[in-house]
Amino acid sequence: MLSDCMSPSRDLSETWRSVLGRLEIEMLAANYETWMRGTTPLRMEDGTVIVQARRAMGLEWLNDRLSVVVRRALHAVTGEELDVRFVPPGATPTAEASIPAIPEGPRRGPVTGTINCNQTFDRYVEAAGNRVAYRSALAMAEGEDGAVNALFIHGSPGMGKSHLLHALACRVADAGRSVACFSAEAFTTRYQTALRSSTAEQFQDAVRSADLFVIDDVQYLAGKKGTLDELGHTIDAVLNAGGRVAFGSEVPPRDLDFPERISSRLAQGLVVRIEPFRREERRRFVEWLCQDRRAAFPGWAVDRIAGLELPSVRLLQSAVNAALAHARYGQLEPADLDGAIGHIAVAQTPASCSATELLDAIARHFHLSGKDLAGRKRTGPLTEARSAAVAVLHGRGHSYGEIAAMLGGRDRSTVRELATRGETILAATPELRTLSA
Repeated sequence: MLSDCMSPSRDLSETWRSVLGRLEIEMLAANYETWMRGTTPLRMEDGTVIVQARRAMGLEWLNDRLSVVVRRALHAVTGEELDVRFVPPGATPTAEASIPAIPEGPRRGPVTGTINCNQTFDRYVEAAGNRVAYRSALAMAEGEDGAVNALFIHGSPGMGKSHLLHALACRVADAGRSVACFSAEAFTTRYQTALRSSTAEQFQDAVRSADLFVIDDVQYLAGKKGTLDELGHTIDAVLNAGGRVAFGSEVPPRDLDFPERISSRLAQGLVVRIEPFRREERRRFVEWLCQDRRAAFPGWAVDRIAGLELPSVRLLQSAVNAALAHARYGQLEPADLDGAIGHIAVAQTPASCSATELLDAIARHFHLSGKDLAGRKRTGPLTEARSAAVAVLHGRGHSYGEIAAMLGGRDRSTVRELATRGETILAATPELRTLSA
C-alpha cells in the first residue's frame, strides 16, 4: 500500500507515471500532449484518484469524455476499479487515502540498453504473414526445446519487427535473465562512447555476457567497420556462452552491405520475413484495435479501412486512429473517413515510384484497384479515379499516348478530356496533387 505521510505519495506518483506511459501509447499524440502530459496525482478520495490538470480550461471535457480512457488505464496498471477526477491547477495535495501499488512480479533481470515492455506477445496480432516470426520469437523467449538460438526477422518498415524483438527481450528479462537490447544507432553510440571514455571493456563485459542480445534496424550499421567488428565478436561471445541473439532488419542478411563474415553470422540461425496482412487479417486487426480501445465502428468504416492495401501495420494503425478521431468528435461519415484514410494511402507512396505504383496509389485513394482503372466500367468513382490518374501521370511527364496505353488502350481524345477533369480533382485534393510533382 502507499504511504500516507507523503504529499503527494511517492507510490501514487509512480503508479500515475505508469498510467501516463500507457496513455501515451494508446492516445493520439496530439491529445496526449494537450491533455495528459504534465498532469499530477494529488490524492485518493473514496476510490477516486484526484488529478491536477495542466490548466483550468477544458476540465469539463476531461472529466466527461477522457475519464473513461484514464479509468481503463488505471485498471490495467493497478488491477483495481478506480475512478478519476481532474481538478484545476493550484489544488492542495493531501494523503487522505491510498491507491493500490503496481503488483510486483518476479525480479527483472539486468538490462543493458533499452526495452519497451508495453510491446508484449499478448498485444501482437498473429497472422499468416508473421506466424513463423511470432512463434519462433515466443519459443525463444520461453526457452522451449528445439527453439533456435539465433533469429533474424526482416520486412518492410512498420511490420511489427520491433514489437516482436521487445516482447522477446521483456519476456526474457522478466524471467530474471540478462538482456542487452539496442537499436543499431544506440549500439553504435554506446560502443563509440565507451571507446572514447576508456570503458570499452566494461561495455563488452555487460553485452557479451547477456543471456539475450538484440539489435533492431541492423541495416543501419552498414559502413561502420569498427562497430560491425564489435557486433561479430559479440555474437560469437553470446552464442558460445549458451546465450541467444535476435535481429531486426528491413532486408535479409544477404542483402546487407556488410562484410561476408558478418552477414554469415547473422544468417546462421532462422531467417524469416514478415509479410503484410491480407484483407481478412486487416479486418481482424481493425476489430482487435477497436476492442482494445473500447471503441465501436460501423461495418462500413471497418470495410473501408480493411480495404486499404497498406504496406505496414503502422499505417493501418494510423488509419484506425484517424477513424477514432472522427468518431470522437461526431464526424465519422463516409466522405470524411475516405478523405482521411485516402491521404494515408497516398502519403506512403514514394516520390520516385513507377507509373504502376502511382496508379495503384490513386486507386487505393478511391477504394479501387489498379486493374479497375484499366477496365471499361464508368461509374462515378471510377471516372474520377481515372481522371486523377491521367492528371498525375501527365504531370509526371507521360504523354497522352502512353497514358492511354496504361489505361487499357483508351482513345487519346478521351484521355485529354479526363486530364481536364483530373486537374480540377487534384486542385481540390492536396494528397493526390503531391503525386504529380
